[in-house]
Amino acid sequence: MKDNGLLLPDISVDLVDRARRSEDAFLRSRTREQLDSMVRRYRCFLALVAMHPDAIVSPTRDIDEMWHLHMLSPRAYHEDCTRIFGEILDHDGGFGALPEEEAALREAFALTAALWQRAFGEAYAAGDAEAIRCTRNCVSRCTRACKVRRAEAA
Repeated sequence: MKDNGLLLPDISVDLVDRARRSEDAFLRSRTREQLDSMVRRYRCFLALVAMHPDAIVSPTRDIDEMWHLHMLSPRAYHEDCTRIFGEILDHDGGFGALPEEEAALREAFALTAALWQRAFGEAYAAGDAEAIRCTRNCVSRCTRACKVRRAEAA
């Protein structure tokens, strides 16, 4: 599959099927079209990582959800990553959780957004607040402070 003229990597897991069978309410509430879009964006993310192997990139929530589903099939994830990157794509799920990491997360997100815009000709997180909204069970992937954490601190 090509996106903006770029060949997107194939993955060997049917992530739409996995999302439909997931117990995660966010995934189960998505329509087929939304899930297809999330898979496309995840594949774009993988392509971006392959194009910029030294860059620290940060996924939006929708991409991160697909990444987690992919990792839940460890053999397929290992084989796909080895084919695409030559090694396993490591996932630091807690990155940005500590206050001293917040600036690095913002920088990584801004870099990812700029690289995405150049590669795919579209905004990385615009127009879909649900894709970047912070929730109690995620590490914030956006540049705003998590509303849940602020409310709990009060």
